[in-house]
Amino acid sequence: MTRSLLELMEVHGEIDELFGRHRDLVVSLDFPKAADALDTFERALKAHMDVEEKYVFPLYEQRVGHLLGGDPKFFHAEHRNLLKRLAEIRAKLRELAANRAAGPRQAHEFLAAESMFLHLLDHHGRRERNTLYPELDRKLSDAEREEILRLSASSH
Repeated sequence: MTRSLLELMEVHGEIDELFGRHRDLVVSLDFPKAADALDTFERALKAHMDVEEKYVFPLYEQRVGHLLGGDPKFFHAEHRNLLKRLAEIRAKLRELAANRAAGPRQAHEFLAAESMFLHLLDHHGRRERNTLYPELDRKLSDAEREEILRLSASSH
């Protein structure tokens, strides 16, 4: 049976769950644990991005190239933007964790500010699911697909 690079998207569910745990801890006002959970989320997100940057994007650039709505430079830029926004979120959360007076209102303000990151993460995931992986799947042999999936599994 032919496998698809869309299998690499399975990690998104795990990453989403880690982010959900972080947000649950913000809602419960446990800001230090929420910060730790955000760090765990970030490590998982970066590991997934590293696989894409190392194996998927270079091959996509070679085989698919510049595609309307799927130009390789967009995927690289989205990764950089997500990591930049994540650093900003982390800094705000560390401030909350250090503020003994922080309560429900600050938690809600933080979650509202964090919503832009969630929107960007969702948008990036949809572009991967709808463009990046399907377009690359069409250009690769079964053996090449298997090799990328094997390499990505060994990188996690």
